[in-house]
Amino acid sequence: MSRLRVPRRRASALALFASLALLAGGCGFISFGTHPASGYGYATGQTLRIAVVDDTGGSEWSPAIQTASADYAAATPYLDFIQDPAGANIVITVHRYSDSNPPQIRGYLFPFGAGGFTTVYDDAGAACNFPPSTLPENCDGQIAAADIYLNDAIPDGWDLEARRVRLLRHEMGHAFGLERHSPDLDIGHLAERYGWPQ
Repeated sequence: MSRLRVPRRRASALALFASLALLAGGCGFISFGTHPASGYGYATGQTLRIAVVDDTGGSEWSPAIQTASADYAAATPYLDFIQDPAGANIVITVHRYSDSNPPQIRGYLFPFGAGGFTTVYDDAGAACNFPPSTLPENCDGQIAAADIYLNDAIPDGWDLEARRVRLLRHEMGHAFGLERHSPDLDIGHLAERYGWPQ
């Protein structure tokens, strides 16, 4: 009896495709009580104040960070990007890294080979785990901070800047509390999470 042998690269590509299909198959968000973000009450009609801290060292990622933030701000009147982290409901810090020097992450498993990923924490600093972490979700759902990690291994190409922006839009969705969501802006599911009119 012969066994079907799948080349390692092809098997990896198939596994990646299956993972992406699974993630795209549903949408969810981090559960919460009455406050989906620090100091933010569900369905109050107030704007969600976001501070984005660029910790990439003024790198080539900075224009994409600014564009992705502007795209979200233009997509809904319920998101307000502010300069001062002290006045924000959620503070997002954006970092760059390489697989050869992975970050040390509280409460998450480092996903080798990912283009980027996001970690989310509540007011007490507890991790609000979701894939790729296999650890249980243990936060109260009131998001206070998030870290977005961007891998410098993203391949060059004529559309590099557009891919950077798309990656940042997606990771920002996670920072706002979406677990699984479309690759671009997902204002509908953010509206569900925060009680915004649609």
